Amino acid sequence: MSAERIWANSTVAGLLLLAALLIFPNLDDRYLWDDEAETALLAKNVLRFGVPVAWDGVSLISQECGSDYDINYLWRQTPWLPIYLTAASFALLDAGTFTARLPFALLGLLCVPSMYVLARRVFADRATALIAAGSLLLSVPFLLHVRQCRYYSVAIFAAIWILYFFFSLRRSPRLAAAGLALALSVLLHTSQLLFFGAAAGLALGFLIVVFDRAVLPWLTAALVAPVLVNLPWLLASDLGGKSRLLLSLNSVVQFGGNVARYASKIELYAFPALLLAAGLVLVAVAAGTRMALGAAETRAGLFLVAFVVAHVLVVATVPFVFFRYLLTLLPALALLQAWIVRALGARSRVLAAVILLLALVPDRADLVNGRLSVTLAKYVEEITHHVQGPLEGIVHHLKTSARPGDRVFISYGDLPLRFYTGLEVRGGQGCQSLAGWPAPDWVIVRYFFRFQSTAPGATADTERTLQYLRANVTLPRYRRVDLPLADTIWENIPEPGWHVFREPGERPKVTLYVKARE
Repeated sequence: MSAERIWANSTVAGLLLLAALLIFPNLDDRYLWDDEAETALLAKNVLRFGVPVAWDGVSLISQECGSDYDINYLWRQTPWLPIYLTAASFALLDAGTFTARLPFALLGLLCVPSMYVLARRVFADRATALIAAGSLLLSVPFLLHVRQCRYYSVAIFAAIWILYFFFSLRRSPRLAAAGLALALSVLLHTSQLLFFGAAAGLALGFLIVVFDRAVLPWLTAALVAPVLVNLPWLLASDLGGKSRLLLSLNSVVQFGGNVARYASKIELYAFPALLLAAGLVLVAVAAGTRMALGAAETRAGLFLVAFVVAHVLVVATVPFVFFRYLLTLLPALALLQAWIVRALGARSRVLAAVILLLALVPDRADLVNGRLSVTLAKYVEEITHHVQGPLEGIVHHLKTSARPGDRVFISYGDLPLRFYTGLEVRGGQGCQSLAGWPAPDWVIVRYFFRFQSTAPGATADTERTLQYLRANVTLPRYRRVDLPLADTIWENIPEPGWHVFREPGERPKVTLYVKARE
């Protein structure tokens, strides 16, 4: 074994150890937020009923006014693979915050060596592969998302192997096509939107950058097979109905705005394109050379650019802009960053090191706002200190003050309360009827009440809920309880720009109303 190989393998082992130190500490410190609680509650129902159902006879799981399940309460809003992963963890280790997040954290850990393997396949260079793996690992959005009981780490892991098998099609087409179809199927059962984004990225990049007639039938088979095999499931999940609804909410103007917002999110949180492009231009001007477009590395880089562009165009058709819809681009962006830094290093190692540090260390979103901070430092502070969120405080208060059988209404955040308290909870955005429901013993009205939903019937339900509260919740009947907790809306949302790394200062506080006991 060569000294270079020993050094590279040792560095990968070091990155793996660092990944464990960054992913697992205090994994259960912060409570599940609404989307995580949705997955965890459905997983608990899987253990009871074998399939994810939204109604267990007591609690209703919904954030889309009932449109997220069918007439038999069978879940159809999101694919089931993450739910079954969580259920398996619960079956082996019991249900809780740590066990809900554990399988996804483990997959996040595996993403780091997988990223190294991918970069070695694409660029055949150990240094580039190490830079790519390190870039992914030190991406705080990556770290935040893989610590979630949600589909995020599964999607990133699948994306890595989708790219790996795509770049293996020329070497071993039969095996690579089978692996690509399998990885795409995993992504399809993780997120339908991200699947179609990845498929579009592969198709566009292949057609305009790396077209090869010998590879075309294998790539076509790998893209078509997951759709055909999973077509019954896609139809049962009402893919057509959901797609029509989302597309009807979009417009050409909004689509263009979405593309711009995604480009901004990529620049601020994932890939400093302006910085890296400036480095390339500086080196090209200083050396008086042009990019060799025919070189294999250059074509791979251009393919990755096309892959990113096509993916963004697909996810921009959905009217909601979230960083989570860019997660499957993190491996491609890490590859691009490593390739550019390595190219700069061929001319000036000092320049390459400076560019890499500027790409990884400063919080670019804070820089735009005139503040200097280090995102990774904020993240490390969070995972080494307790950060109490509003739902955690509410749950603790209910556990110490509520009586068995108490009924709780909360305007937003019902799913975490259902998971942690075992009380009868209504409210949130599930549109569960309050007609005939006895006056709740506890009422929690968040300062923002709830979010405007595009689901059919959501607006009418909000009006009915407000009428119910005005008629039934009056101060003579209820006593106000103010908790010394900042209402940060979401307990632990990983979305860059919305994630709370430390307890905030000036924010609206959490207020509860408890019914006077007879």
